[in-house]
Amino acid sequence: MGIVRLVKNEQFSHEAKAILDSATKTIDICTYKFEISTRPDARDLNELIQILYGLAASDVRVRVLLNITGNRSGLSRLNENTGRTLKAHGIEVRYLPDNRCQHAKTLVADNCVALIGSHNWSPKSLTENYEISVVINDYVALDWLQAHFERIWDKAKKL
Repeated sequence: MGIVRLVKNEQFSHEAKAILDSATKTIDICTYKFEISTRPDARDLNELIQILYGLAASDVRVRVLLNITGNRSGLSRLNENTGRTLKAHGIEVRYLPDNRCQHAKTLVADNCVALIGSHNWSPKSLTENYEISVVINDYVALDWLQAHFERIWDKAKKL
């Protein structure tokens, strides 16, 4: 039987760091918003981003799916800029197909553990908003989640 653990508000950074630190083969992220920021409240987020860069520089495959809409909204421009920066650091980036939105945010490491919920990769989401996510260690759920990611990844647009 699997394990599910709640992650509230600012706990996300700690849980995400533990998951990233556990990865030896793959990291797959899908998020609505991914913001690289110099704001003072972005310290924890920037630490997670630096870990992603380090993983990508090692033998870990890091993939990120981002939302981009055809209307060139502020979110689309932000995610495009983030996508270019991530790609420059060796991270594979794709945009969700058909202007679709994946509002559930996911982080999966080695198909062994996942963090899924409402937390975006943004300073506000990690420090100000009321957010809730769950850590999942259930292999049936993880297999489904990984297959779901792969289906979207295969249809997604390359950066």
